[in-house]
Amino acid sequence: MQELRLRVSGMTCAHCEMRVAKAAKSVRGVTAAKASFSRHRLEISYDSAKTDAETLTAAVTAAVEREGYHVIGTVKERQPIVKVIPIAVILFALYLILRYTVGFDFFGYIPKIDSAVSLSALFVTGLFTSVHCIAMCGGINLSQSVRTGEYKKASLRGPLLYNFGRVISYTVIGGIVGGLGSVLFLSETAKAVILVLAAVGMLLMGLGMLGWLPWWLVPRAPAFLSKRLDKAGVGKGPLVVGLLNGFIPCGPLQAMQLYALATGSALTGALSMLLFSLGTVPLMLGAGAIFSALKGKFTYVVQRVSAVLVVFFAVVMASSAFSLFGIRPDANNVEVPQAAAATAKQEKPSKSLYQQALDKGYIPATLENGVQTVQADLNPSIYPFIIVQKGVPVEFIISADESNITGCNQTVVLPAYNVRQSLKAGDNVISFTPEETGIVPYTCWMGMIDGRILVVDDLSDS
Repeated sequence: MQELRLRVSGMTCAHCEMRVAKAAKSVRGVTAAKASFSRHRLEISYDSAKTDAETLTAAVTAAVEREGYHVIGTVKERQPIVKVIPIAVILFALYLILRYTVGFDFFGYIPKIDSAVSLSALFVTGLFTSVHCIAMCGGINLSQSVRTGEYKKASLRGPLLYNFGRVISYTVIGGIVGGLGSVLFLSETAKAVILVLAAVGMLLMGLGMLGWLPWWLVPRAPAFLSKRLDKAGVGKGPLVVGLLNGFIPCGPLQAMQLYALATGSALTGALSMLLFSLGTVPLMLGAGAIFSALKGKFTYVVQRVSAVLVVFFAVVMASSAFSLFGIRPDANNVEVPQAAAATAKQEKPSKSLYQQALDKGYIPATLENGVQTVQADLNPSIYPFIIVQKGVPVEFIISADESNITGCNQTVVLPAYNVRQSLKAGDNVISFTPEETGIVPYTCWMGMIDGRILVVDDLSDS
């Protein structure tokens, strides 16, 4: 008896392991085979009286690659960081170009969904909303789409199953909410916790795809579950992920839950969510299909790009979660895009104490009769940055034009002051009293849009 160890790329789950091992066992002379997707390894025991290492390697390679995987020899495959960094830089640069030139922030773009939207228009609303879906759930979508190695023929099977699972999940949730009320609505803290867990899972998934994690950290389904699925011949991992997708906190999804709740009917609530979810399918399915189709011809490139995208989206999701917790990594400085300065309604004082913040676009409050007032216009992609005084009640007035209210910025959350308020066209007054000095971040209900409140000891102090 002899042993042979091969490196195999393309395995992403325990089900892949069983397919690769089964393919190896079908080769003459092989007595045992064990595959590990996290280690990219296939270990084979064979009878040297029936075959030799060279013949066996060729036969096993052919059998494994017929299943859609790739034997790459005995050298451990890791994606070199020098090949990953340029991809990350390009993706980040494209995002900045879109946001700060044409003013389109696809992470925060959510069409407004309320009772004014007719049932027949929900499909079109879903089409527009899918831009946000790509941003928030794109990493999960891609991670399921590039798993096509476990499917022998249908490269579209992964994306189709994933999106089918999403549609089922959304429809069922719509029926439950429409019939029973707001039982599935979550607090900002609960949403943040779920987002953190999802972000950690996506981060481990992406790093695992790059080969940068030890085998024990790579996410994988329990062996007993994978064996049951394998015996049943279903291979429906993406379907399960899609079903769970409906429970990830999401602005459009929760806006649709409110819509379903307002219908007061389980049937109408389910129908509304079904139409909406079907509208999100074309773009999500298209993105998954492109990566699935490319993977066979450009395996290594697609693996690197998809892995970087998964990590990128994980960071975005984690950033949203921290915003809902009231935590921002840059909360100790006054950096802010200069575009925020255009929302000011008062003249800026020339006091040196505030100069740094004023230069960055912060809007100072005016103090009169024991109340400080600060007023600013609503920007679609960023909340106002303001300066207020410690210990004095604040009336923060956000003037919103109907055209600037979106599904993301329509609800503002101030975690530090336990304030959550929906915005409508016209003047919206947000009241709170700051008790500590410093920079206080606030956000939208999705954690996607930023704002800052600079609290000082005395507004009149020069």
